[in-house]
Amino acid sequence: MKFFSTLLPIIAGLGLPITPVSADDTAVADYDAHLCRYAQHFLVNASPQAFPVIEQVGYGNGFHVIQMDTDAGQRQVAIAMTSHFTQLDGKKLTTYVACKTVDRARVNDVLGLQLPGPEHQCRDVNEQTHARALANLSAQERAHYLATGRQLTFADDALIATGGEWLPITMDAFIQPVGEAGNDLAVQSPSVRVPWNPKDRQFFQGTQHCKLITLAAMERWMRIGAFGTDTSLFPPTETECTQPHSMTSTVGSCLFYFAPANAMFCQDYSGAGWSRDAAREECTQRHASAAALRAAKNRYAGAGGLFNASGCADRDDAPALNGTCVFHCRQPDETLWHVTGPTDPRMTRACDLFVPR
Repeated sequence: MKFFSTLLPIIAGLGLPITPVSADDTAVADYDAHLCRYAQHFLVNASPQAFPVIEQVGYGNGFHVIQMDTDAGQRQVAIAMTSHFTQLDGKKLTTYVACKTVDRARVNDVLGLQLPGPEHQCRDVNEQTHARALANLSAQERAHYLATGRQLTFADDALIATGGEWLPITMDAFIQPVGEAGNDLAVQSPSVRVPWNPKDRQFFQGTQHCKLITLAAMERWMRIGAFGTDTSLFPPTETECTQPHSMTSTVGSCLFYFAPANAMFCQDYSGAGWSRDAAREECTQRHASAAALRAAKNRYAGAGGLFNASGCADRDDAPALNGTCVFHCRQPDETLWHVTGPTDPRMTRACDLFVPR
């Protein structure tokens, strides 16, 4: 039991009390629902009282467009999160969460704090959740798992170059069998680290994105999965896409400037779930140009892109289109980002599907 006792202090670093072994599903669900908020404080070495964290929750395209922020006036941090689910054992299981958070340099600069090192990886948050999962087991369950179950280990973060490439990544490729017999599982967290530039102060700088395993998934593994023959922590995500729902839009399009790629894009709202009003509203969050971004003090939310009731191919103001990046392929909120300049390899890796012209 020495292994377990050495993990208990890790839980305290999260700023939360240790859940007793009788913790019910409600406590586990609450932990997972706020895992990104916990991660934000921990990653920058801040106590929960150092500053409030505003949680923005989105799914699909909704998660793509909400962004993290640091507000000097309100002295608060806004983060974005989304949860991933699967059906397992006849129940809906939250498997992992994706968190868009800000790093310590940005928090210190914008909020005027002096939070110390060391730097933390997303891995460290997964290790804290692992320690909490062990603490939630009964003494008998814990002894059984540690003695005969297949163990979870945590490797250094897998660094992804851009947020666009990070968004469509699932956890499947980052959970692999390890050990002499390949019985244990090693988990990596796909992460994005963009350094903070105190002069540019762009919305995408000073970020630390994490994809984190949930407490619910870890507890299920320790009680059930670790003793079976399945080598996956949870069922793999189906991501194959061969063609979008449509290659155009009947509800309108949006021409906008996207700072991370330093390029203009024309977006078609190709999914069946889009309405004209919803498409127009989504376009209002964009920037019409690089100058418009600067006027908005480099924040993500802008005064609006250039909306048109026609699809991108029928617009008079859209440049020549060189390729199409499909997001949320064949989902109701599917969108098409048509590349209007040279094709950036980072964009092709960010798509569910890239269709060249």
